[in-house]
Amino acid sequence: MTEWYDDDGVRFAYPESWELVREETDGGVTLTVNADGTSFWTLALYPSSVSSAADMIESAVTAYREEYPESDVYPVEGSLCGFPCEGRDVEFVCLELINTVSLRVFETPGFTAMVLFQGTDHELRETRPVLEAITRSLALTMPTVWSGELSDGRDFE
Repeated sequence: MTEWYDDDGVRFAYPESWELVREETDGGVTLTVNADGTSFWTLALYPSSVSSAADMIESAVTAYREEYPESDVYPVEGSLCGFPCEGRDVEFVCLELINTVSLRVFETPGFTAMVLFQGTDHELRETRPVLEAITRSLALTMPTVWSGELSDGRDFE
């Protein structure tokens, strides 16, 4: 069975058995879904004025490299929700397990979004298709609302 998140200008599907947590952070919103293991999927939404996609992805890669100096980073090209995205896959070892992180960042007229999923390689054999399906289900419901304005410039609420 599938659950749907439909708020904050975005909509996505996730497994009913997974937990969704919504947190407001430093002017943004973070939505995380996870199962019982180590794998999780996160969508972070920030006002466009906070950071560009390129800056945001480099900041995330830097954080992983600081925590795991021997991490490997691979550039990935693509798009999400019809917008070109900056992408990186990061591999690192933690507790003798190989972990993989998929980072994708794109900019809309109203906000910058980062999609991140992570898990250990042995667990990702089962969860990667689910995590990728969550990413594919991501849709923008009102891309300009997140900035606090409707597309015609009127305030909303």
